[in-house]
Amino acid sequence: MKKDYAIEFINISKAFGNFYANKNINIAIEKGTIHALIGENGAGKSTLMSILFGLYNPTEGKIKVNNHNIFIQNPNQANNLGIGMVHQHFKLVKSYTNLENIILGEEFEKNHFLDKKIARTKIELIQKKYNLKFDLDQKTGNATVGTQQKVEILKMLYRDADILIFDEPTAVLNPQEINGLLETMKIFRDNNKTIIFISHKLNEVKAICDKATVIRKGEVVAHFDTLENVKTSDLSNAMVGEKVVMPKNINNNLSDEVAFEFRNVWAKGDKSVEDISFKINKGEILAIAGIEGNGQEEIEFLASGLLKPTKGKILMHHQTLNANKEIEDTMLDITKFSVEKRKKQKISYIPGDRHKYGLVLDFKVNENVVLRRLKDPKLTNKFILSFKKINDFYQQIEQEYDVRGARNGRAIARSLSGGNQQKLIVGREILTDHNFIIVVQPTRGLDVKAIQTIHNKIIEEKEKGKAILLISYELDEVFALADSIIVINKGKISAKTPAGNITRNEIGLLMGGVQND
Repeated sequence: MKKDYAIEFINISKAFGNFYANKNINIAIEKGTIHALIGENGAGKSTLMSILFGLYNPTEGKIKVNNHNIFIQNPNQANNLGIGMVHQHFKLVKSYTNLENIILGEEFEKNHFLDKKIARTKIELIQKKYNLKFDLDQKTGNATVGTQQKVEILKMLYRDADILIFDEPTAVLNPQEINGLLETMKIFRDNNKTIIFISHKLNEVKAICDKATVIRKGEVVAHFDTLENVKTSDLSNAMVGEKVVMPKNINNNLSDEVAFEFRNVWAKGDKSVEDISFKINKGEILAIAGIEGNGQEEIEFLASGLLKPTKGKILMHHQTLNANKEIEDTMLDITKFSVEKRKKQKISYIPGDRHKYGLVLDFKVNENVVLRRLKDPKLTNKFILSFKKINDFYQQIEQEYDVRGARNGRAIARSLSGGNQQKLIVGREILTDHNFIIVVQPTRGLDVKAIQTIHNKIIEEKEKGKAILLISYELDEVFALADSIIVINKGKISAKTPAGNITRNEIGLLMGGVQND
């Protein structure tokens, strides 16, 4: 029986100058299925989806939509063809309400005035059908990331999309939100919608996808017509072309010398944190575990200097010369230090929000690598920036962290895939001289090979005696890297323990506010 395809990519190639992001791609997506598109960061997945959504035109090849040859010139045409896309980085106006973001560009009019009642009625019916509940009148900027993603999904459904593209949709969600999204995607499939699911989380691919295609360096290298008897290791091997073994921190012999300390810290950000105390020794990785939104962001901002405490102290190891010109070890009070002043104390910072705190998106890549080092003698000649030294530093990041698509640092940072933006920041911060590093969601949106590389680099920093504060919502990552674990719930510490003394199940209970007897 002839298969019914929603989308067919036929010999699709896309060149940017002499660089081919896609080469001779042939993929057929069956109607009413969830089809995974997987590959390393920079493999060409998002480029291919951008062609389907009308953001790019192909250099060669053609696309069939519902068995018709179609040249998709822009996103409006894609929407009219029933194609919708939830981008990796949301396209929302934060000052608008959720309802206004959904209808933006598609407003119903009554006597030339916007009629929100008609729009609201349609949206509420869609919300009920697909169990996508949230407050339509809330300002989008005040909504959680999970709610903002639901707004993006409603934007597609409001425009009657039947072909839904999800580009790394779970990378920004907490575990509960991920489970909810995966269940929603199953409901879409049950309603005969076609889903293209781009993800690096292979356990999620296995859990919900019917089929999978693997892209490596712009080319299709494998296709799985069923995932029933396929292991995640089969998928990861196809992605990177080799077996991937994840590193684990097994050296838990810690120095007795304290490098960084929170002492009875209280603060008020989006959430409050109360009476937070912990110490990180030299050569220790201390991980903060918890459900997103329980005070982790406040701890991140307090440690980096973006937020000042209302009570308590933040201290860092410091060496001074005493009256006899002997080196003396002290704990320096950095509580009131600015971000810039903390950097001078050799603090590196990999932020949770790479766009807001990690990059200037409209600057070139090589400009971004020097942002926090404008006076660094390693990058200057007599206080004047040296372009050769900057380029050498960028080349080191590119080679060690496999940053792709940056055109020798000349590309605009915005043009890099999310994964390559992340690798750029991680490389910049680890390779910048530091004694203490704040590491927040370091592998968010990365493929298995990149995760392996970055985990190895973090463990190497620990073995050099660096103190590391790790904030991650991935328990696999916490257990792979941490020497010690703090569990946080509702802005308070509910447990502190060596990593080897607690199970995943016990952490899960503590994250949910259930105390062990």
